[in-house]
Amino acid sequence: MNPRSLSHVALGVRDYDRSLHFYRDLLGFQVAQEVTEFGGAQYEGGISERHDRKYRIAVLRYGEASPGPYGMSEKAPVIVLVAPLGAPPSGTAIKADQVGISHFGVWVKGLDAICEELKSKGVKFAAPPHRSKNQGGHFTLGIRRRSGRHPDPAR
Repeated sequence: MNPRSLSHVALGVRDYDRSLHFYRDLLGFQVAQEVTEFGGAQYEGGISERHDRKYRIAVLRYGEASPGPYGMSEKAPVIVLVAPLGAPPSGTAIKADQVGISHFGVWVKGLDAICEELKSKGVKFAAPPHRSKNQGGHFTLGIRRRSGRHPDPAR
């Protein structure tokens, strides 16, 4: 196998509206699709912990849309916000030395200005912004941390 690109990352969130605001309004991702009731028995035992669980989802992308599902392509992976409907989601926050996704990075142009703007809006970074010699800069966001670095901290 020779992977070509990342397709998508799904983030389980407790507060759909807060998370959507963060990714869409602060980070500039575009909403490719929203579904108010998604899922069901076909996901039981695979990606869903509970029987016949339904979700509210938002598929977020950046860049130009492609004819692929949700506008994603090899050059434009997507982030999927997944908020369980009904009973609150289970689970606890994780850190880099635990199993699961602890953070992800976003490549940007104009790193310093973007980071300053996000800081002025209350965003806290999981790690200092990084520069790459050939690819510009990127910043890292913690996922589900009690520190509030992600818009939907674990409770």
